[in-house]
Amino acid sequence: MNLILFFTYGVSLRTWDEKGLLDREVLLYQKIAKDGVRVTFVTYGDEGDYAYKDRLPDIEILPFYAFTRRPSFRILTFLHSLLLPFIIRNKVKNADILKTNQLSGSWAAVIGKLLYRKKLIVRCGYEWYKFVTKEAVSLPRKLAVFFAEWLAYRTADRIILSSHGDREFVLSKFRIKNSKITVNYNFIDTGLFKPITSDIKKDHLLYIGRLSRQKNLFSLFDAIKGSAWTLDIIGDGELEAELTGYARANNIRVNFLGRVANNKLPEIINQYPLVILPSCYEGNPKVLLEAMSCGCAVIGADVDGIREIIKNNVNGVLCGTNAESIKGAIEGIINDKELQERLGRGARLFVEENCSIEAAVKRELSVYKGLT
Repeated sequence: MNLILFFTYGVSLRTWDEKGLLDREVLLYQKIAKDGVRVTFVTYGDEGDYAYKDRLPDIEILPFYAFTRRPSFRILTFLHSLLLPFIIRNKVKNADILKTNQLSGSWAAVIGKLLYRKKLIVRCGYEWYKFVTKEAVSLPRKLAVFFAEWLAYRTADRIILSSHGDREFVLSKFRIKNSKITVNYNFIDTGLFKPITSDIKKDHLLYIGRLSRQKNLFSLFDAIKGSAWTLDIIGDGELEAELTGYARANNIRVNFLGRVANNKLPEIINQYPLVILPSCYEGNPKVLLEAMSCGCAVIGADVDGIREIIKNNVNGVLCGTNAESIKGAIEGIINDKELQERLGRGARLFVEENCSIEAAVKRELSVYKGLT
């Protein structure tokens, strides 16, 4: 069986590596390659992506810009991406299944399907249009995203979503047949993300993720203002300077630790009494699942994407998105070691039962076999 994975628009192997995500993102495909599936990555990288051949010996790498020149202007770059399935047509013709990594960039796989009559899997780690409707973006951009998703969903032979909430959204907004949709939670390497005996940083909280409006970090800052708690942040983003200034102006204890490679996170997570994700909305957040897999107590906002993972007071704690509710949730956990341990056990069990890489490989192969 030949599978071609079309990368998210603009993303290369180098992008994943620089963000510390390479090992996490390729793991599923390394596993299924060992089960006899011939996997090809079509990336938006250049010849530099070939440098990863030694790390991905079972996967063929096809960087788009190793075959053609990268345009200088944004609109030309997008239009150029429409030519991708033509430029690699011989590979597409020999494929059995085309798959998208995300909905952004799905148009290349859709064109490949229509041109060469291949089976198409549209994978959606988060529902792009659902996110866009909650963000301050222009109406033309919202319409463009809606059309790209509508086309991808209509063309797909199978749609893989990462949450039941996303499934309900797609069924409602795009009128897609339920039979086309499979819900597969994001996978976690439970052998890597596991409980490790470590000294705990008392009165420290950990946040991992982008520094963006979606993540609701100003409310989290307000929740710990005036307390003895220290918030350690792993990640970067467009709000870093603004958040740094806000913390300094309000004497809030915050440490910005920058990016950390994904495979280094388990050692860090296990040093904290709790991990918190106070987002205004989510898909199926991997960082939350990774913390839970480490047996760490977690707090998450009671919003789409998180409430599907956390069962309140069983495998974590749900809170509101306002500072007062976040503060109350922290106060209820941070000094209660017995509660932390109980929630951590429930969290680990949830991930083992629903999100292990072994279960993900079986589900993935089942989808492939259903199309061939």
